[in-house]
Amino acid sequence: MKISSPRIPKKLQENEDLSNLVAELTEDIEGRLFTAQTAHEISKSLLDVQTCIFNQCIFRECDLHKSRFCDVEFRSCDLSNVKLHECAFNRVSFVDCKLMGTNFSEGTFNHVSFSHCSAPYVIFSGSKFHHASFSESDMRRCAAENCAFGFTEFNQCNFTEAEFHQSKLRDIDLSSCEINGIRLTGNELRGAVVNSMQAVELAKLLGVIVV
Repeated sequence: MKISSPRIPKKLQENEDLSNLVAELTEDIEGRLFTAQTAHEISKSLLDVQTCIFNQCIFRECDLHKSRFCDVEFRSCDLSNVKLHECAFNRVSFVDCKLMGTNFSEGTFNHVSFSHCSAPYVIFSGSKFHHASFSESDMRRCAAENCAFGFTEFNQCNFTEAEFHQSKLRDIDLSSCEINGIRLTGNELRGAVVNSMQAVELAKLLGVIVV
């Protein structure tokens, strides 16, 4: 499946102070490169972030809900426990990021990728995905109930004890993922692709005796 990459110009404005820029913001954040910066206790909604790269940045106790991110890359960033609920992400990539407990609930994700991320307890509840990719990421105990997964792929992710209640997984290939203790009723799996070992474990979950 083809995921469109962020469309970012080669030349970006560098070395602005991220915290001050957001605090004094009177316009969109556009065409910027932020490297090795720490944003602390930023609380601002309805931000519009476009054609930006965040490289090795740390976000501490930040609330950026209802913001829009378009053509953005997060590289080796720490967004653990950041509030990003009700945000829109369009052509955004998260690579080698820490997303422990990050709240992405009620978000919309269009052409978004998560690769080599550490994201236990990440929250996606009520989100909508259209052309999304999750690869080689730790998603243990993530909350992904009531989600809509359209054209979404999961590759070698750890979904141990993840919550998928009321999230249809039709046409989703889970065969390369770890799904021990996955939480659902069973109807969510209709049309999903699993391997033989997973099928045995899921049968136990659903109360089926395999002999």
